[in-house]
Amino acid sequence: MAKHSINLLQLDLLPAKALWTLSRVVGLWLVTLVVMVALIFIAQLQLNRLNAEFDRENSISSKQKAQLQTLESAIGANRKDAELLAQLNTVKLVIANKQHLHQQLTDPTQTYSAGFSNAMAELAALHNNNIFLKGVNIGNGDMTFSGVARTPDAVPNWLSGFESSTFLSGKRFINFSLTENEQQLTEFVVSSAPGKGE
Repeated sequence: MAKHSINLLQLDLLPAKALWTLSRVVGLWLVTLVVMVALIFIAQLQLNRLNAEFDRENSISSKQKAQLQTLESAIGANRKDAELLAQLNTVKLVIANKQHLHQQLTDPTQTYSAGFSNAMAELAALHNNNIFLKGVNIGNGDMTFSGVARTPDAVPNWLSGFESSTFLSGKRFINFSLTENEQQLTEFVVSSAPGKGE
């Protein structure tokens, strides 16, 4: 069979297909639009969340400021009255003095807390025929005895008996004086207080 037509169109004469066609550009625009809408939606969600958190923190801050003002008002209303404060200090001082006095009166280690009757009873129990007491001074933890002894050694012998006494034991006598009077009797002063025997 004879060929009646000749194909003069060759492949290299055909125009190259364009990379950016209308459908591709439209598709890219649609994808970009979807991505942008998604990003806007996510950003809006985050903005809403941050706004809600800001509102919550702002509400807490407002409540705390109101509470601070209330407390400052309460503090202002509770200012100490100078007269009441002076009365309180006076009462505290009186209580402290009474507690100190009670401690002094009930402390068995203090000389005068045991009472003069106990001291007199123990001095009577320590009676020595060679000792004649003329003065007894007991107070503020100190004691002074003055009197006359028939012999000089009677005074140390009498003082040595204090060791068996609960009231007088442990006392340290730091002043001791012996003098002979005109009747040739020994006058003595024994004291636990400084300066009493000089």
